[in-house]
Amino acid sequence: MTSSSSWAKAPPHTDPIGTLADEHEFLNSGLTPVRCAACTTEVLVRKASRMQMSIQWQSSPADSCPEFASRVSAGELSARIDTCPTLREAIEKAVAAGVVAVPDE
Repeated sequence: MTSSSSWAKAPPHTDPIGTLADEHEFLNSGLTPVRCAACTTEVLVRKASRMQMSIQWQSSPADSCPEFASRVSAGELSARIDTCPTLREAIEKAVAAGVVAVPDE
């Protein structure tokens, strides 16, 4: 039985430079460095809205942040720790100062 549908799978992407550029844009676009006032750990932050925030760590949080290190050594999984309160405060200050852009809603 043949189908008259015009659907077809997209051809494979063969432009590795375009693929790398797309990957870089997706992973790094809109990220702003923010440094914690307590331990000087630097993370990359992106705000997609007033309520949503993405934090990209440059290294393992438990290796670079004393708050994470303490909680991980006490048995918490680092993936379940929301974030360090001091780092969150630094991010909120950066947003308030306009350093981290928040798209208009």
